[in-house]
Amino acid sequence: MLAVTHTSSVTADQIDHLGHMNVRYYGVNAHAGTASMVSELDGWPAGPHLVHDTYTRHHREQLLGTPLLVRSAVLDADAGGVRLHHELVPADAEGLAATFLHRVSPIDESGARLAVPQAAIDAALALAVAPLPYAAPRTIDPTVDLLTAAPGLDVVQERGLAIRKPRTIGAEETDGRGSYRPEAMMMLLWGGEIPERAEGWGPDLHEGPQGELMGWALMETRVQLDRLPRAGTRIQSFGATIAIHERATHRMHWCYDLDRRRLLCAFEAVDLAFDTRARRSMVIPDSIRRRQESVLHPDLGPGA
Repeated sequence: MLAVTHTSSVTADQIDHLGHMNVRYYGVNAHAGTASMVSELDGWPAGPHLVHDTYTRHHREQLLGTPLLVRSAVLDADAGGVRLHHELVPADAEGLAATFLHRVSPIDESGARLAVPQAAIDAALALAVAPLPYAAPRTIDPTVDLLTAAPGLDVVQERGLAIRKPRTIGAEETDGRGSYRPEAMMMLLWGGEIPERAEGWGPDLHEGPQGELMGWALMETRVQLDRLPRAGTRIQSFGATIAIHERATHRMHWCYDLDRRRLLCAFEAVDLAFDTRARRSMVIPDSIRRRQESVLHPDLGPGA
């Protein structure tokens, strides 16, 4: 049984350059659903929590003014985390906006992940439902461990795959105790300056050969987090295309702690070439395809 765990509406500040709700706010809605679920779960400890594994499948774009609600359910649980299903739907129409899988654990004040108490495991399992077929993943396999499959820092450095310059985590990015704020996790990948030569990563919008105005619309994503950095940690993010299709690309991104040479998080994404004028998918133009091919590294994919 699904429970409504959050309601919202699409506001003007959530609309991006593609003319629809930015993917960030799909995630904001889902994370609100997770917070509601764990707050109501018997045996869940007081204190902060961390969604350390997130899979998102986008079904339909959402436009300005659309009322939204999140429906949620428990899928399973063990000491390593409680796995939740969320679906974001327009409240005034049929159809799905997005579906999500979240794996969540309690954390201590330093940000270290804690085991889920047995009482909370038992309570979660008593509520668990079977996976819902309409939310099944398509290209991305959420059972693969992206952290274990990731290349070492030396590999991405040698191949020149940096998508951001090295930077140091500032106090403004932390929670006052020096721990990175979980809700800002994606800025580990996208925060900071773009290198002068970041091959393959062009501007957000491109003129197509038939008058299209092309952008990249995220269709599926997965984020796995090993640990959150603390203030003063030097980090850098890297990325590579692992497959190119007629209308979509499949990418991997990683963020590393440079001093400890340790992976912090891994991000997998399937991007659809999207004509913002016709509001539909399109064939990737040859010029964009060539740019993506310049960072094509299929051996760095999680299934390689």
